Amino acid sequence: MRELKTSQHRQVSSTSPAASQSDLADEREKQFHERAALEVERYARYAKAFDQLCAATLGTESLQSLLQKLIEILVEASQADVGVLRLRDGDRLKSRAALGLEEEVAAGFSIAVAKQFAGAGANEGDVLLASSPPLDGVVISEAIRSKGMRRHYCLKLLDGDELVGASLMGARDGQELSEDDHAFLRVLGSRAAAAIAQVVAREALRSGIAAREGILAVVAHDLKNPVHVISLTAGGILRRMPNAAARRPIERIIRAADRAERLLRDLSEVTAIESGRFSIEQRDVEPTDLILSALESQQGLAQDASVIIATDLSPELPPIEADEERLLEVLENLIGNAVKFTGSGGSITLGAARREDEILFWVKDNGSGIAPEELPHVFDRFWQAKKAQRRGTGLGLTICKGIVEAHGGRIWAESAPNQGTTMFFTVPCAAPRIKAEEIEIANILLVDDRPENLVALKAILERPNYRLISATSGDEALALALRERFSLALIDVAMPGMNGLEVAIHLKELARSRDIPIIFITAFGDDPQEIHRAYSAGGADYLVKPLDPEIVRKKVAVFVDLSRRRFGNPVSRTGIT
Repeated sequence: MRELKTSQHRQVSSTSPAASQSDLADEREKQFHERAALEVERYARYAKAFDQLCAATLGTESLQSLLQKLIEILVEASQADVGVLRLRDGDRLKSRAALGLEEEVAAGFSIAVAKQFAGAGANEGDVLLASSPPLDGVVISEAIRSKGMRRHYCLKLLDGDELVGASLMGARDGQELSEDDHAFLRVLGSRAAAAIAQVVAREALRSGIAAREGILAVVAHDLKNPVHVISLTAGGILRRMPNAAARRPIERIIRAADRAERLLRDLSEVTAIESGRFSIEQRDVEPTDLILSALESQQGLAQDASVIIATDLSPELPPIEADEERLLEVLENLIGNAVKFTGSGGSITLGAARREDEILFWVKDNGSGIAPEELPHVFDRFWQAKKAQRRGTGLGLTICKGIVEAHGGRIWAESAPNQGTTMFFTVPCAAPRIKAEEIEIANILLVDDRPENLVALKAILERPNYRLISATSGDEALALALRERFSLALIDVAMPGMNGLEVAIHLKELARSRDIPIIFITAFGDDPQEIHRAYSAGGADYLVKPLDPEIVRKKVAVFVDLSRRRFGNPVSRTGIT
């Protein structure tokens, strides 16, 4: 029995070293896998923290929102349970954002910047401070102390050598951070500090701009009255000055006062737009009416510059819901700019067309154009196309942008050097109105001394809903205007006896025919003076010989539709059932 036990003991003794080595190898392999898993987890935590920091930096506008996101990232990255972020304000660090320590922020806690936070002069090991039990009372608040944390970390947020703030975190477990964790948090803290510094600088810039705008608004408002008094007084003096030499300095004063008034008005409008106080009064507006009003108001400017203005309007445009005066201001500004940068003999086209649920307006010129590098800045305040030629205040296009956007539209420019510029803007269509379908017969007056021209016009315009009435002289046309009501008149300029311009002037003098749109037909479409004489006589548009049938039909359709919308049908309506 003793021999059996001895034999068994020897067998166990002989197998024990091999079994122990196997167990040790298994244990080492297990520890290796555990360490690898911890490393993977750690670096995943690092990557997540950097991803969150990048998202917070790029996607956050306000400083307070950024601070809150940063303290949440820092607490998670350090495997802490609570944390507070203190932002430097002069010689103090003030609690601004917290996770689990919101009472410290609510209490407005702040501490003096201690010597260890004076900058980057201390060694690297001082950038991240760890302590268990807690750091001394200069850094630890009673709110943190009351949480009973077993370890605390104070991370200095340094943007280069500049202390931006500090983040204090606390954890309930007593495990210390590794050297890799320390290094990682230092890098994370420097990135967080850079993000804070960037947002602080941006908010300081915004605050400075807002202060400047406030001063400009006050100055613009307070200067209006004195400038207006100067203008009125100078005008009164001018009227009593018979001597031309004595009038010139007074005229210069009036011009300067007028320019100052325009500048002050523009400044006030820009301030209202950017502060959100800009308002519009909307009603149904006919796009064609808007274009024609702008055309009429800018004819004098175009005439002085020897520039031709034409229209390109689609027929039957639906109304838009708009502030007519404000959109007229936009068109006048765009036309004025086009005239400035279009040479003598150049041309400008005003157009409008429907594009889905909006109306697209454009002002196109064949002037000098805009360089590609300048095109993105045309709507910036005080921007001027040619710095060497200071014309206006540089606020006009900024105001246009604000007006168009207030209508729910957008505005943009397309241009190339020496190829002209086209300014586009859109305005949504008004809500459609349901009405009974009708056939409307429009009376159209055709005036030409040559019968073959009248035959050609009738062939172009022959339609079931047009009643074409012709006259071969000015006297006959005026007699017809006294008997009939017309939606439109097409009048040849070069007629013997009473020419087309004289006929138009007489028609405008008669109450019955004053509002008839007149399209002149001329062979001198490339002569700016001929075109401006036509507009001065009351013309709404013009056609150039030889006539293009499609252009004739399009322009006639536009004005017939406009007359129907303005005054109804002068002849009859036939409902369709």
